[in-house]
Amino acid sequence: MNGVSHEFFKTSTPVPSSSTWIKSSEEERINLINSSLKNFSELNKIKICSARSDGQVEVELNETLDSGKRGSLLLDLEAILKKELDNGITIWHIPIGDKNSLRNLRGIEIVIKEDIK
Repeated sequence: MNGVSHEFFKTSTPVPSSSTWIKSSEEERINLINSSLKNFSELNKIKICSARSDGQVEVELNETLDSGKRGSLLLDLEAILKKELDNGITIWHIPIGDKNSLRNLRGIEIVIKEDIK
């Protein structure tokens, strides 16, 4: 086989289907998440920032983890929520700033200018 496999390119992204998730307020959805994760051993490392009706859940980690551990933790979290609450839930980590001390010491700042035509 050459190139990229096109086996799944027409597969639609799961969206929440349970009326409990869709009709609940954001606060209720966050409470549902927290109650589903009460036995999750890494719960103390995670803060649920938002839970939208379209299934996108934004989280923030309370401690710094290397990318491999962070990825595994977020995938485990997503798997639990998909199993316990709704298959349409997707976990997103809020953006993390650049923590590379060498780049920060150089004083380099990236400025993006938008051309308006």
